[in-house]
Amino acid sequence: MGDKGMQNVRANYRVLMIEDTLDYATLNLMVLKKAGFNVFHAPDGEAAIEWLDTHKPDVILLDLNLPRITGWDVLKHLYATHGEGAARIIVTTAYSDSANRLVGKLQGVDRYLTKPFTPQDLIGTLDTVLGIPT
Repeated sequence: MGDKGMQNVRANYRVLMIEDTLDYATLNLMVLKKAGFNVFHAPDGEAAIEWLDTHKPDVILLDLNLPRITGWDVLKHLYATHGEGAARIIVTTAYSDSANRLVGKLQGVDRYLTKPFTPQDLIGTLDTVLGIPT
């Protein structure tokens, strides 16, 4: 499948990126939009919860370390609003410790991406989690 075909397939998926580091979010937004994804950015937990109240994403790129409302609390809200398994969850974090990974496994997290990661890692992980052939 060519680049245009991949972009068309990816456009069918809603990605919610929850990231409070603006430079990092801006770069990843550019990468994801260029790859064809239908992506929305929430700069904090409050904005993510507000978005989730009216939208259902296919996948969430979830930063855990957010001000005020943590990534785990956003995940609890997603499950309360849309049900467990409502979206694929990719945790994007600087913390690669086994405790967070265990909590993530118990919370139904699909993948972990440890920051910093490359644009190729990000797109490849999204394609894999969504079942998009590469």
